Amino acid sequence: MLKKKYKRGRSGLERRVCAFTGHRPGRFAFGYEQEHPDCTRLKNAIGKTIATLARKGVTTFISGMAQGVDLWAAREVLRQKGEYPALRLIAVQPCADQPQRWPHAAQREYQDILACCDERVCLHDHYTPHCMMERNRWMVDRADILLAVYDGSAGGGTAATVRYAQNKQKEIWLLDPDTLCLVALTPPEKQISFSDTFLSGQMM
Repeated sequence: MLKKKYKRGRSGLERRVCAFTGHRPGRFAFGYEQEHPDCTRLKNAIGKTIATLARKGVTTFISGMAQGVDLWAAREVLRQKGEYPALRLIAVQPCADQPQRWPHAAQREYQDILACCDERVCLHDHYTPHCMMERNRWMVDRADILLAVYDGSAGGGTAATVRYAQNKQKEIWLLDPDTLCLVALTPPEKQISFSDTFLSGQMM
């Protein structure tokens, strides 16, 4: 197993950490249409959630660099560094050839984000049958919070990651990609809509 690390400055793992998990574009009704209004609304909701986490003291975010939610969230962290300079982004690659079969545009976005990360961790040189699960568990093990863009389905990597985080007794923020409602799975459980005062800067 290969574990390569590339760092800029202090390790982000010394700070309060949030990991991302979520579905790939094919799981959503808009598919790979990045300019679809529903995709734009979801990206905006992810961005607002990241801003809320930053205001609550989260400074380090971990992305598994998959297409869809992982890359959207990573891009948003980089965008928000202007407002929150303390933010750090860690990219965790399940394998060095992760984007090899992706469309060229997605590969370019992947490499652009990777080049801007504060830290990179690569678990394997090449794809293995279990490298995605290993990546997901690596992130959860090192996170204080899991932000999951999750539709509630029982199968798939996102569901497995949420279950793993529950077993590890992690704080979990679930963002429903259809309703854009956020549920914080921390006692007491709370539900916040993106249409209320949650976005006015008030804390939960």
